[in-house]
Amino acid sequence: MRAAKMGLYRLLQKLGLLPSLWMIRSPIKIHEFVKLVGGARLAPEHVALDLGCGKALQTQLLARRCRKVIGIDISEKRLQAARQLLEGSPLESKVELVSARIQDARLPAASLDRVFSFCVLEHIPELAEVLAELYRLLKPGGEMHVSVDSLGSIDDPALLARHRREHAVHQYFTPDSLRRQLEEARFEVLEISPILTSRFSHDEFVSRISEPDYGYGFLGSALRYRKLRRHETSDGGAKGIMLIARARRPGGPGA
Repeated sequence: MRAAKMGLYRLLQKLGLLPSLWMIRSPIKIHEFVKLVGGARLAPEHVALDLGCGKALQTQLLARRCRKVIGIDISEKRLQAARQLLEGSPLESKVELVSARIQDARLPAASLDRVFSFCVLEHIPELAEVLAELYRLLKPGGEMHVSVDSLGSIDDPALLARHRREHAVHQYFTPDSLRRQLEEARFEVLEISPILTSRFSHDEFVSRISEPDYGYGFLGSALRYRKLRRHETSDGGAKGIMLIARARRPGGPGA
């Protein structure tokens, strides 16, 4: 990031205007974040994990809502970019970034109140191992909130093949397959539901696959998301681009 642009970014950070949801350049990803985090009941005292955090924008947005967020990713390059943006930020002390596979990170057992994963699980071949580790890390009564690709409303085999190839997708999920794998890891599944079920979302997602430079600026993301949200409430179907799931580790107060 150029010096002048970084200087402006730092100023907006100090004023509390950044990070912003509208920095997410895709209305699809904005909707995913809103739906997933909206049902998580994050509290100021919570410690959360962001699995596959990338450049940690969503990690920072989570950190505004709780005491601490651990962002973990296997890409050190992406984490270096995240550290650069976090340096000197009011959120810096609330975010810990870890470069490792989750099963190699050696985080303490029963230390997390919430786990978040934004369309990461479909890329993991050793998913059973990862889910077992997430179960170990959650406190009894702690919750995991995940989104996964289902592409249930995409019926073009060539497009599916291209998406799988270009995005290293190991598996697409159905509600049944997601539930089964969560339950095999001993989670209590509280909810699984499709999102991005409208024709507008379908077309937006197809554009994202078909156009390498797909994306919007700050204002464009906000305006496009508002349009997407209207369509989602008016003409959604039974199948969607993604599934979101809420699951918990049994136990905890009142169990």
